[in-house]
Amino acid sequence: MRVTPPLRLTLTAVTGLALFVPVLQVPWNEPAPADAAPVSAYDVEPSYRELPLRPATGAKVASASAQTQAFGMVGVTWPARKSSSGIEAKIRVQRSGKWAAWERLVVEDEHGPDGAEGKERSGTEPIWVGTADGVEAAVTTTDGTPVPDAKLILIQPGTRAADNDPPTTPEQPIEPEGSRAPYGMPRIVGRPGWGADERLRSHNGAACAKPKYTSTVQAAFVHHTADTNNYTSAQVPAMIRAMYTYHVKSRGWCDLGYNFLVDKFGRAWEGRYGGMQLPVLGAHTGSFNANSFGVSLIGNFDKVAPTAQMMEMTARIVAWKLDANYRSPLATVILDGSKLGTVSGHRDTKATACPGKNLYSRLGWLKQRVNALMGKSVSTEIYRRAQQHGGYRAVGQPFWGEHPTKTGRATYFGALDIYWSARTGAWSVRGGFKAQFRRIGPDGFLGMPTAEQRNGRVPGSRLQTFRNGGLYWSPQTGMFPVAGLISRKYGSLGAEGSWLGLPTSGIYQVNGGQQQRFQHGKLTASTRTQKVYVS
Repeated sequence: MRVTPPLRLTLTAVTGLALFVPVLQVPWNEPAPADAAPVSAYDVEPSYRELPLRPATGAKVASASAQTQAFGMVGVTWPARKSSSGIEAKIRVQRSGKWAAWERLVVEDEHGPDGAEGKERSGTEPIWVGTADGVEAAVTTTDGTPVPDAKLILIQPGTRAADNDPPTTPEQPIEPEGSRAPYGMPRIVGRPGWGADERLRSHNGAACAKPKYTSTVQAAFVHHTADTNNYTSAQVPAMIRAMYTYHVKSRGWCDLGYNFLVDKFGRAWEGRYGGMQLPVLGAHTGSFNANSFGVSLIGNFDKVAPTAQMMEMTARIVAWKLDANYRSPLATVILDGSKLGTVSGHRDTKATACPGKNLYSRLGWLKQRVNALMGKSVSTEIYRRAQQHGGYRAVGQPFWGEHPTKTGRATYFGALDIYWSARTGAWSVRGGFKAQFRRIGPDGFLGMPTAEQRNGRVPGSRLQTFRNGGLYWSPQTGMFPVAGLISRKYGSLGAEGSWLGLPTSGIYQVNGGQQQRFQHGKLTASTRTQKVYVS
């Protein structure tokens, strides 16, 4: 078990949002271009229809009916309102000539972005109906006022052979007892696995195609989709595609609102685009999306209890995200001026039934299970180094939480990055060195850092050593890496303190080897002799 350090750093809300992440590579989730074609061909092609709901003269009920091609998901929307509490919507569908019973849809204002993402509309939660070819819908108001411009949404998400066996990301191995490593990433089906059409992210404007990031992850919000509980394993990818379409085309959001989803079979799914390990700004808990992530369980848990498999996978997702960002599931945090648990239900923020009474009652179990998975403490070599540097006030909040590299682990904080490996220990990289090393990467030719940044022997210069070389900088020469055979020769001559001075170029190819320029000479490494020559 990991040992809890004596100092627990206070969590504070950060309101600023970073629109882009500079020189940040996300190898497990390389972004597809917004104009990329869908992941795979469909056996049944997707379709989308909006039908107007019109009130009869003098009536407060707006209704619509249609016999149409097969669809799988239904929802109702209307122009954006501050509150839709007085609106009621219901639908019934026809399958093979038979009408099902009327079903009331859940009206939900509290999901959504913190600010405008597109041409937003209020509406119901969508509901999965499987396969239907007829529909009737009605929208009423409790106070007798009409609902202008209400629309009935019919979505056919299509079917794919790949829906029967979606691929998952590799599960990070659980570290042995006594390890300080954070809890590993569980198996998650990425967006290509459920068939996300990345072109759809541009539907509400080019700005929507670029993911937005919040400052850190401080809390998890648990939701339910308020959808049907009667679905098959093979239907889940189509359900998520339909939710994605509804959130973008019908509600006017940039993307699927939730960061993660979990089905009743215990499978986890990537939601909003931008990198699962990063603090992607979602649209799941209005006014509380910043510095949080949302995980939604697929189903309606006012009606039934979540399955054991759902709860366990939810716990694993929350444990992975919180542990990587050094947050205790038993702590509290201030978000948007409200004191909340780091693991909260949606209803803890607003007057909403989400995540359903049967799921909300299990949040106590969820917190304790997350705590157990995390080893009942938060303490890693990187976290301890951050404390030595002065804690979050000095290093900033974790942005890309602690994650594995090929030889160790890394955390990108707001002000600096900290890297650790068993061979090198934990060291920070900051300033211009941070940006340059991010480009090279901890698994690149320099290897992991072996010391903190320090002054060089040339007046005004700075340097930092790495396992396979170093980074050198001065105002006159700029910043360049020196690595491999050239670095060893440079070091034997006295490095920046030698007559060669500081590097003035990177390493480049020449006939028979590699070469690098310095202030007062060159070093050339021969591929044939494996020796370095000074000139």
